[in-house]
Amino acid sequence: MGITPEQRRQKVNKLKEEHEDYFQTIGNINALFIPKMAYRPPGKDDLHVSFFPSEMEKSQDIYTEFVSINYDSEDPKRTLYFLKFNPHWREEYEMITSNSGFQRHLVPASELKVINDVTSRGKLDLDFAELPNPDDKPSNNDENLIAGKLNEINNSLQQLIKILKK
Repeated sequence: MGITPEQRRQKVNKLKEEHEDYFQTIGNINALFIPKMAYRPPGKDDLHVSFFPSEMEKSQDIYTEFVSINYDSEDPKRTLYFLKFNPHWREEYEMITSNSGFQRHLVPASELKVINDVTSRGKLDLDFAELPNPDDKPSNNDENLIAGKLNEINNSLQQLIKILKK
């Protein structure tokens, strides 16, 4: 027997609680979190998740966790996955229609990026490819930006000194 929409909402909220610290850390407390079943569709060799067109039409990155049909976590490590929004989802993700007539788009699980799990929560995740090369000479814009920020810091410190001297 299925669950009611209210039960589903409560379970999704409970599942999302596990990941709230991460969403706060990235400054996205309203992250689109849609738990999904991972399965092998007929004729496919790999795991997939499926999203309704209405979910994809939100044009947002999606965070997910693998769950059962009753929205119980199927992963003891509670892995959080990330699907970057793909503006070409209509063309690139196969459309399937269930026996009950619902249309969904199949997304290979291999396209989901692992964000973290209970063993890695709270650890810093650095992408070294995005760090600036310290050997590169800063551009004029960078130098102007740095000079402006240093002036702001200096002004703030001067104000603090005045307050402390009172």
